Amino acid sequence: MDEETVSNYVERSQSLIDSSPQMDEQNTRSRLVDPFIRDLLGWDFYSTEIEMEYSVQMGSSKKKVDYALFNDGSPVVFVEAKGCDTKITDGHADQLRSYMRQEWVDWGLLTNGKSFLVFRLRKDGDHPDVEQLGRTQLVDLTANDWMLAALAKESIQSGTSTEIYQRVERRQDAITTLSDQKDAIAESLRETIVEEVGEIVSQPAESLSKTFVDDLISELETGQKESDVESQRRSTTDQSQNEGDESGDYVVYISNGDGSTTFSDDSQADLMGVVTDHLIRNHGLVDAYAPLPYVPGNKIAMLNDQPTHPTGDEMRLYREVGDGYYVYTSLNKGDKKRHMSNFADACNVEIGFAGDW
Repeated sequence: MDEETVSNYVERSQSLIDSSPQMDEQNTRSRLVDPFIRDLLGWDFYSTEIEMEYSVQMGSSKKKVDYALFNDGSPVVFVEAKGCDTKITDGHADQLRSYMRQEWVDWGLLTNGKSFLVFRLRKDGDHPDVEQLGRTQLVDLTANDWMLAALAKESIQSGTSTEIYQRVERRQDAITTLSDQKDAIAESLRETIVEEVGEIVSQPAESLSKTFVDDLISELETGQKESDVESQRRSTTDQSQNEGDESGDYVVYISNGDGSTTFSDDSQADLMGVVTDHLIRNHGLVDAYAPLPYVPGNKIAMLNDQPTHPTGDEMRLYREVGDGYYVYTSLNKGDKKRHMSNFADACNVEIGFAGDW
């Protein structure tokens, strides 16, 4: 699939959700989920590739999976759909996991048209397990299209989906190792530099080595485009932050000497807009980056007084903030967190993240 197809789907679906935020499951399936499976993943509803209400024997009773996608006569993807009026919970995820384990189905998708959760069956040993590989919001699909590539009919049939899964695992292992051993790795880098150059660089090398490890983690967390069939799954967050959190909300704390303000949303992009709006209205973010546009790299404007980049290209996805400003939100989760942290630093306030960050 191409980026324009994904963008068109996102815009059309968001318009439908905005006009009918309490859409029930039946309408969500026909208006949002069916087009997702057909237009973005490439599965044919007018064939034996898709079976609706597929029966799964669970103990003495039979359960129904909303969609079963077939390859060579066997189900390879289970899709469970909820209505836009329903918030996805851990219970819904556990339900899909149990179906996948029972039928040994490799891939799973859980969605309510706004959130998309991708699962993969691990067949190690005698007891298969199902892990969540990633989660994204509708507005972030273009920045996380590895999920689409993994579930696409063409990828399933060619075996590319397995390669994507393996890349996810290797990337996740690297992120976990770097996160768990950050101090030791940074110290090893410092010692190597000092050994090659001399003690004169010891102090700056210590700081820069830690920054390098942080940047490397951020780079690994960055979602890749489908053409690279790379993927991102963020390192497991502090369990104490997520314990008992079934809402899937993303939470941001902004604090200064006057107190702390908490923001939460189940959309990363919406939350980034809310936080940026708060920093503009209460902490002088626009003044900190004047004159606009604020362009941290060479091409992309993160904050501007119009929804365009310095090249003149329109921001693909953005949120209007403050009084006539625009923040670019077509980013993966790691980059959203990084840029919000930069915004907070520019305003001299503290920022913290919890929930699914």
